[in-house]
Amino acid sequence: MRIKDICKKINNKKIDKKIPVLDINTSLYDISEEFLSRDILYFSNNSEIIGYLRTDLIRYLQSINLFQFKEDILENISEGIIVTDADGKISYVNHQYSKILSVKPSSIIGKNIKVIEKDATIIQVLKTGKIIKNNNNYVKSLGKFLDVRIYPIYKDNRLAGAYSIFSDVTEITQLNNEISRVSKMAQDYNRQLYAEKKMKELNIIGKSPNYINVILKAVNVARTDASVLVLGENGSGKDVLCQLVHKNSLRKDKSFVSVNCSAIPENLIESELFGYEGGSFTGSQKGGKLGKFELADKGTIFLDEIADMSLTMQAKILRVLETGEIEKIGSQKKIKVDVRVISATNKNLERMIEQGLFREDLYYRLSVIVLELPPLRKRNHDSILFLNYFLTYYNEKYKKNLIFSNRALNKIIAYDWPGNIRELKNCIEHAVILCNDKKIGIEHLPKKIQNEDLTSKVGTLEEIVNDAEKNAIKECYDNFCGDVEKVAEKLSVSKRTLYRKLSKYKINKNQ
Repeated sequence: MRIKDICKKINNKKIDKKIPVLDINTSLYDISEEFLSRDILYFSNNSEIIGYLRTDLIRYLQSINLFQFKEDILENISEGIIVTDADGKISYVNHQYSKILSVKPSSIIGKNIKVIEKDATIIQVLKTGKIIKNNNNYVKSLGKFLDVRIYPIYKDNRLAGAYSIFSDVTEITQLNNEISRVSKMAQDYNRQLYAEKKMKELNIIGKSPNYINVILKAVNVARTDASVLVLGENGSGKDVLCQLVHKNSLRKDKSFVSVNCSAIPENLIESELFGYEGGSFTGSQKGGKLGKFELADKGTIFLDEIADMSLTMQAKILRVLETGEIEKIGSQKKIKVDVRVISATNKNLERMIEQGLFREDLYYRLSVIVLELPPLRKRNHDSILFLNYFLTYYNEKYKKNLIFSNRALNKIIAYDWPGNIRELKNCIEHAVILCNDKKIGIEHLPKKIQNEDLTSKVGTLEEIVNDAEKNAIKECYDNFCGDVEKVAEKLSVSKRTLYRKLSKYKINKNQ
């Protein structure tokens, strides 16, 4: 607002040098306090006074317009603002606040925030007088992500109220989430490709997510020297996984020495592991013998069925792991060995520790990294992959060209395979050998599988429905890499319902 638009006109009055005069083009808001000490202020143009204004009018216009100017700013910024007095009574909300929170100003101005929202964070600021900031806060009732900053208002050193600034960051957050999701999908895809490449190199079969995750973890830890403990049922492929770790390690060009601890008699296992000097005992070789630890020097030793080792031998293995030295039978000389230890078992070592059957200190030495193999029955449709692989293998071996009948295939798919891959391999070879037709029928399967009563596994209708629901959610959850929003959309359920189902069936990203 310009002075020339509102001042009172004076015709050609000469300027008195004692009177403060301002240029007629001066902005109303540029007039400082030093010029407002008089009752009247004059304005000039080309060295002539042409108008005047009362200073009380100038003060009034400045105050009114300044308030309006500030309100105009508040009404046009992209952030929502709410102001309360010290008691929590709402005195102001701007347009953006109404838009973000979907509320009309007339419905809340003059009301107490404690009545409208008893747990509102601004109440805490009114109580404590301290600033509170909550970034990227998801508000379920609005379905929006908000950045919230709440500040106290002080006047004359007393708390006079508080104001809260809201920023709707939903689009940015969703974009960031989408970028993170796509990035994670790309990483998971690349990791899976890498895992499949490593599996192909070692002729390892499997596509189920829980198995792929174990393979990825194994490849990841392979390049360290950490001790690895592999857990899994008999026939689940523990030895194959141990070889995968070795062949992807920095020791891959050195020896991989395997020891089956359950297959060696107690009176021989020490000499097998540590070796002996010639003449140490009756029947010993003349020049002595190298033990498995010496043979594995600079490489990897695989202690299979470690749980079957006696407590006495466990103590000796622990000493080797702690000192990096072995002592042959019949010798007092200590020999340095540099080996990486991978062990495996199908038993619960923690329970054995409680029962006094396994040393706790050895367990912690062996289990720096634990790889737990899922049984075949929990590997989704991997049994079909193994079936096709073994069928092709034994068809070639026995020069046949067999396929499975639908009935035989259904029996195999429904079977639990307690003996895992080893049992499935045995079953396929058994069937191929016995079948002289073009199709393998139920009669060619092992009796145990033929006689398996599948109806006994049917269960109640509720159990059938729950199993089907769990499998559908799990498959979708894996396909979308745990993206709850995408899974909920695909299954046409709310996110709240999906979270409840995920909790019910214990489905998570670590499975």
